[in-house]
Amino acid sequence: MTAVSADHGMAGRARLRAVAAALALAGVVAAGSAPAPVAAQVRLGGQISYANDVLGGTVGVGPRAEFGIPAFPVRLAASGDYFFPNCNQCRYWEANVNALVSLPLLPIPFFRYLGGGWHLQSIKANPFEEATRARGFNAVAGLGSENTSVEVRYEIVKDVDNQFVLSFAIFLL
Repeated sequence: MTAVSADHGMAGRARLRAVAAALALAGVVAAGSAPAPVAAQVRLGGQISYANDVLGGTVGVGPRAEFGIPAFPVRLAASGDYFFPNCNQCRYWEANVNALVSLPLLPIPFFRYLGGGWHLQSIKANPFEEATRARGFNAVAGLGSENTSVEVRYEIVKDVDNQFVLSFAIFLL
């Protein structure tokens, strides 16, 4: 190995170390300025809902979870409600999974969203019969803040009366 090739090899290693150090520094800077990790975009809480049509209108409560990815305008929301109808023997619950798209159009301190998704409900109006389960779709519109949201959902269910549901959610996590 000649002196020239030895110098070239040492210079190459020095450049490699400089590039590695620059990449490490860039990684530290990027990690510090990157959006929060996906885990930080999970919101968990509860909601109170009013269904206007099933069993003469009824109030329900249940859990709600939302999952979002930073810098992506679509969130996934999952909720379940157990309703308390006016008749003693009646039972009604529903589960919903919706994709919510942010609408950053108006300069107000709430985020606005529209969405749609899947709906499952179970109604038992007579204690001597099995519950009727039906699947359908939702059309959703709402306003939200850091810890709360207000949502109107139109549930489109085959063979059952379609209905509006108004929900108010509070997020604890």
